[in-house]
Order: sequence, then structure tokens, then C-alpha cells
Amino acid sequence: MLIRPRVAIACALVALPVAALVSSAVHRIRMRDLELATLRVVQSQVNDQVRERCESDPTWFLTGPLVGRPPGGVFVPRSDDDLPPRPRVDPQPFELFAYDIDFVGSSPATPRFPQEFRRAMRQSSAPAVMSYETPDGVGVQVAMPTGWVGSVCMYFLGRMAPPPNQTRDRILAFAGVFLLVFGAAYGAALPTILRIRRLARDARESVEHDFTAIAPDNRKDELSSITFVLNDSAQTLHERRARIEDLSEALRRFVSSTDDEVAQPLAELEASLAGVASEPSPAQGDVQAALLQAHDLGHRVANLVAAARLRSMGPEPAREPIDVVRIVGDVVDRHRSIAAARGVALQTDLPGRAVTIEADAALFERIVANVVDNAVRYNRPGGSVRLVMRVDEGEGRFRLWVTDTGVGVSDEHFRTLTAIHRFRGDEHRIRRPGAPGLGLAVAREACDRYDLAFDMRRPPDGGLEVEISGAVAAT
Repeated sequence: MLIRPRVAIACALVALPVAALVSSAVHRIRMRDLELATLRVVQSQVNDQVRERCESDPTWFLTGPLVGRPPGGVFVPRSDDDLPPRPRVDPQPFELFAYDIDFVGSSPATPRFPQEFRRAMRQSSAPAVMSYETPDGVGVQVAMPTGWVGSVCMYFLGRMAPPPNQTRDRILAFAGVFLLVFGAAYGAALPTILRIRRLARDARESVEHDFTAIAPDNRKDELSSITFVLNDSAQTLHERRARIEDLSEALRRFVSSTDDEVAQPLAELEASLAGVASEPSPAQGDVQAALLQAHDLGHRVANLVAAARLRSMGPEPAREPIDVVRIVGDVVDRHRSIAAARGVALQTDLPGRAVTIEADAALFERIVANVVDNAVRYNRPGGSVRLVMRVDEGEGRFRLWVTDTGVGVSDEHFRTLTAIHRFRGDEHRIRRPGAPGLGLAVAREACDRYDLAFDMRRPPDGGLEVEISGAVAAT
């Protein structure tokens, strides 16, 4: 059920008892006024003039219109069977009846004296007041002793008829109070309902417009806090959507680059190995070419795997203690045959002890491997690659420099390399022959994930220098 019908039902449930209480209170006040007026009228009838009229002609005393009353109030029968006529009493706003000591009415038109009044008159001389039901509503009757002992008018019973349209007025009062309370309650809740509907509309529009922010509410209440929560949720959803789109785009690029990065090198490797196998005594150059192609293929597949791991990581990547010196040594040992095939010498200057950091071993190994591979790949025959590591005990940081003696890169391409911070999957399309670049994006992003600094510079003597630095884990 919508909130507006629920609010209407709640307002009606509040208005019903309030209307009942108010209409009942108004009815009681009116009945109290009617009782007081009837009592005063009956008390005013206890005087000598009324006593004389009542005792002189009790049969016709205040019974309403005196229809058929004989002259002088004395009935003279014409025969033994002739009875006095019964007075016809039409309804009157106020009626007064007289009773003797036994509570017998003086006139055939007097009603039966109520039993409650009889007990009250015997116990006290004070007037007794009580309501009575009529077809037109609730009236008031008052009984009181006149003090005329032995008289046929020893007790008076006065009756005040209900006001005209008493039931209708009570229903109208109930309906009026109900509508007033219902309208006031619903009117008080209506601004909140409108704010909720506006908030729902803004939320729908936010979803339709790529989770844009909802206009803030100037009021400081719970609904305003909901706006802030929705804005925070929209921002989170927007960021997640952007991340999903980025991952989808990266996956599309990975797939599109698979042919260039894996399928074609694999075909070339297959052709080279087939040529070498067909020769009776393979030439050294052919074997080296096949070795370089195999290494290049494995290097590219490893970068794709590392990029996929980086994309699947959460905001807090897993960390473990790793030995930087051991990983750098392993990378250098694996690249010695590749460096020898290209005519490049590998030189290291590493600490003689373990240097521990908090990172991922496989990704840190990929960082170093990409940097070393670039330094070897884009070097010149007879050149060298030097790896130097130092630990600053005062700062608690290590620094690893990888310097090559290659041809270097131009200013324009150097700006392109330093601008790449994430592996997108299409770096091979912007790589220029003879210039480093492939794998550096993966290395830089992996460094960013583990709070490692990655800097590139061009030494004055040519080539390229990469510096990797970070905090050393406490021992």
C-alpha cells in the first residue's frame, strides 16, 4: 500500500476517537444545561397560585391542551355509564404532572412515576434529576416534593422534551469534528508525504541519469539524512559502475590484443622452431631467435596475467613479507640467457642481506622483470644493464636503480611513457620500435597498489634509468 492511503487511514483512526470524545462532551454539556433549566422551571412552579390550581382541578392540571374540558372543570354525567373524558395530551416542550403521597397521578394523562424517583423521594427531600428516552432523542425529567403534605399535588414530575433535531445535531457535530481533526492531521502530514514523493522522484531521476546527486533538502531531519544516504549510495554506485565499465573495456582490449600479443608470436615461434628442426645442424643464430621469440611470448602472457590480477584486486590488496634481494637476483638469473642472446651484459650491486617489504611476491617479480626486460630488449649489442640497490636505514626505505645503455627515447615518447599509470591492454599500439614501453604500465600500476614509487629518467650519457623505492618492513 502507498504511503498516502496509509497516512489517510492513520489520520482517520486518530480522528474517530477524538470526534467521539468531543461530540460526547458537547452532548453532556447540553444535557447538563437542559437539566439545570428543567430543575429551575420545576422549582419555580412550587408556589401558592400553582397549588391552588392543582388542588382545585387536579384532573385537568397541566396535562397539555385541555380538550373536552367541561365548563368550570366539573364533569356532570348524563347517565350512570357516562365516564369523564380522558384529556388528550399533545407533545409539549415542557410538561408538569402532579402526584399524591402514594405517587398516584392526579390526572389520567400523567405517566407512571419512575421507580428510581420513588426511592429518591423517600430517602431525601432534594430534587432528583434523570434523563429519559423518547423517539426524538434524550429528554430530562425532574422529580421533587412540593411540601404540601396530604395534598394530591404532593410531588411534581417535570419533563423537558429533547431539543429539536437532537440526534441529527449530534451526528453533524461528530462529523464536523471528525472532518476537522482528519483535515488537520492530514494537512500536517501532507508536506512530509510530498517530500517523500519528491525524494522518490529525485531518486528515480538519479538512476535514469547515471546516479547523479539528488538536490539536498534544506531541512535538518530524518528525511534530509535519507537524501545524504542516497547521495552517498549514488556516488558509490557511480564509482562501481565506472569501475565495471573500465573492467569491461580493459577486458575488451585484452581480447582484441590477444592476437597481436600471443597468437601471432606463437605462430612465428612455431615457424622458427620448424625451420630449426628441419636443418641438419641448426645455426646458432636460429636457435637464439627461437629462444627470444619464446621468451617474448612468455613475457607477454605474464603481463596479461598480471594485468588481470590487478583488475580483480580490491581497494586493499593482500600483502606478505617478501625478500626484495632474492626476487631481484632470481629475475636477473632468468634474464641472463636472454641478455646474452642479445649481446647485453647484466651487472648487479645488491646488499648481502635480505631486504623485506610488505607486498605480493608475484607482482613485485613482474615489476622487476618488466623493467629488466625493457632494459635488455631496447639496449644495443655490447651494451649493459646495471641493477643497484641501496637501503637507507635512517629513512627505512630501499631504492633499486635499473640503468641501461640503450638508445634512449625522444622527448615526446618520454612524456607518453611517464603519462601511463595503468595497464589498459593496448600499449602495444603506441609502442615505437626501439623504444621501451611494453610492460612499464603494468609495473607502474603494481607499484601504485603497494605504495612503491616508480620513477623514470634519462641519464646524460643516454639510455633509460628506472628507480623503484619503498618502505622496508620492520624487523
